[in-house]
Amino acid sequence: MTLIRQIYDLLHQAQLTRSRQAFSRDYVGKNINWCAYQVHVNRDFPLAATIQCLRSIRLTQQRDTALDLVQLMALREAEALLLEYLNEHHRIADIHT
Repeated sequence: MTLIRQIYDLLHQAQLTRSRQAFSRDYVGKNINWCAYQVHVNRDFPLAATIQCLRSIRLTQQRDTALDLVQLMALREAEALLLEYLNEHHRIADIHT
């Protein structure tokens, strides 16, 4: 399973995104069909999309005061997975937003 699929599934199950289209637009800043296509061709996050997704997740944690514990935990897990991916695949230890 690709990281894109893992992150989407985490956020979707926590009701932080309702569809792949919304995830593509709201978390990755891409065309609404981006996630579906990446999953279909079994591709993973390119660097810029990884960083944008990480920024969006961090902003959601900071700005949305109505998040429940399940949602906060999903966001934190997604953040950790993205940071691990950046470190392993791009030798980037952290992104300051």
